[in-house]
Amino acid sequence: MPSLNSSKRKVLLVSEGGLYLAFRLPPMFRCAGWEVDLLCVAGDPMVHSRYISTSFSEKSWADLAVRLQQILRDPHRPWQAVIVTHEQTVRGLMATGDADLLTGWQPGALNPEVRGFFLSKFAFEALHQRRHLLVPPSRICRTAAEIQDFGRETGWPVIVKPPDGSGGAGVARFNSPAELLAAALTFPILAQKYIQGRRGLAEMVCSAGRPLAWLASYSTQRKNGEYSPSTARLFCAMPELQPLVEQVAQFTQFEGFCGFDWMEDASTGQRYLIEFHPRPSSGFRFGRFCGVDFPAAVAAWLQPETVAAFPLQAQAPGRSVAAHYFSGDLFRCLRQRDWRGLQAWLPGSGACHDVFWDDLPLLAAWVTHRCRRRFSKSLSEKSK
Repeated sequence: MPSLNSSKRKVLLVSEGGLYLAFRLPPMFRCAGWEVDLLCVAGDPMVHSRYISTSFSEKSWADLAVRLQQILRDPHRPWQAVIVTHEQTVRGLMATGDADLLTGWQPGALNPEVRGFFLSKFAFEALHQRRHLLVPPSRICRTAAEIQDFGRETGWPVIVKPPDGSGGAGVARFNSPAELLAAALTFPILAQKYIQGRRGLAEMVCSAGRPLAWLASYSTQRKNGEYSPSTARLFCAMPELQPLVEQVAQFTQFEGFCGFDWMEDASTGQRYLIEFHPRPSSGFRFGRFCGVDFPAAVAAWLQPETVAAFPLQAQAPGRSVAAHYFSGDLFRCLRQRDWRGLQAWLPGSGACHDVFWDDLPLLAAWVTHRCRRRFSKSLSEKSK
């Protein structure tokens, strides 16, 4: 939970090293009345953001992790909250099980069962057996024969996932035993009953076991294949998802920004939790288009005396919002020659984008970096 050891209204943001997650958060903190300091690896473009008050850099991720552990163990740190967007760093910190580190940051991870859920998809087997949350039938398998047995019991197709992968890496679907036998897999691996239907994402700001604000969306475009990260989404009001949102918040006791993937069963409409993200996801900046006041939720989260009375924020029924992520969806359209999709980036399309026009120093740094990288690549190709 937020620390209150300083009279200054400051938070520390730990960047993931690119412009995918962290750049979407500082404007919300500023709008909520809080200054944002940055901890990053050297060379991170986020240091150019006009929303960053002070930046601290380390030479490597290993050095950053050491410094972050020191910060989280310090009861007198000057930041009311520490927000870590780099998923591997989040999981490395949680894996320590260190009470001095976790108590003032992510107290839910002190529970071994919850910590296992944060660290590995293998926790889904126990979740399904104990029915803490609604998840697809799941089993940890150590051989292809065990996956075949699982497929016979639950019915094909079956989907398999490595325990600690992200961004869809290593995820595969098998429609029959024959397809499975032709695949090269690394064991152990998690097998799940494949749920046929639309895939969605819920994004939340949570405190003390309850959501303060949340958004839900369907994936409409993906970077590279069925299981890769989304580049465009359709945000909709989904009040029927709220029970699962509340259950996830209660179970994890997560503090701050997080999210989870879910599948909507096409035949029943039932929604199943399929993956949890113990760090901010990528859609929070679209809250302003959807009528969800995330800055107000952030302000409530950072002030424990007001958080209990804060009314839950969710998208109201009405207009759905077609959202396209910058720069992922723009480059996807160009790379895949999706000219129809590129029309969503034209003025008057009615689509929403999160181009950081409000942060021109960061935008200029990003453009300069892209141009330099392209120029260097061209020189390298000509010299061959």
